[in-house]
Amino acid sequence: MTIDIHAAVLWLAPNAVPGVDFRVQDDGDGPYIADWRMQAPPPSTAELAAAAQAAQLPLLCAQIDSAADAARRAVSGDPLRAVEYEKSAAEAQAFKEAGYPADAVPRTVAAWAINGRTAQQAADSILAEAAAYTEALYQIRETRLQAKELIRQAMANGNVEQAQDIAAETIAAIEAAVAGIGNNA
Repeated sequence: MTIDIHAAVLWLAPNAVPGVDFRVQDDGDGPYIADWRMQAPPPSTAELAAAAQAAQLPLLCAQIDSAADAARRAVSGDPLRAVEYEKSAAEAQAFKEAGYPADAVPRTVAAWAINGRTAQQAADSILAEAAAYTEALYQIRETRLQAKELIRQAMANGNVEQAQDIAAETIAAIEAAVAGIGNNA
């Protein structure tokens, strides 16, 4: 396994500036620290390997969080659209509970009652989409949090490749969870 020396050094010395405090070079036999300008002695290969492994945990968790954020944005668009969707779902639910009265169609439902769609069909469509949206949010949250815990466990056991696989599988599962929902439809 090649050590990510930049990540390892920055894990060990978060305030270090690459190219100023240290320089990594690769002459074809693998990367190494070519120049070290910090007061502390340069880290050993073992220290770099341990730091590179430790640096993977927050990186993998951040990748999962980023995928989850992107999935939520893909479904709802911007935060105000999410508010619009929630308002539409609440109004559609109240309209349904009132028995779909033709003389009291909420504006959010009426706006979707187009292209031959009745107010009842529009309300039911809004509610079905809201249910799918809510389920996708639950799946994203559950998948994200479970994966981050599995990654922590794998890293604690020294299984970096397993942790990387978990992250990759989780990102794919998060993307699949929102396929065809909301703005992804």
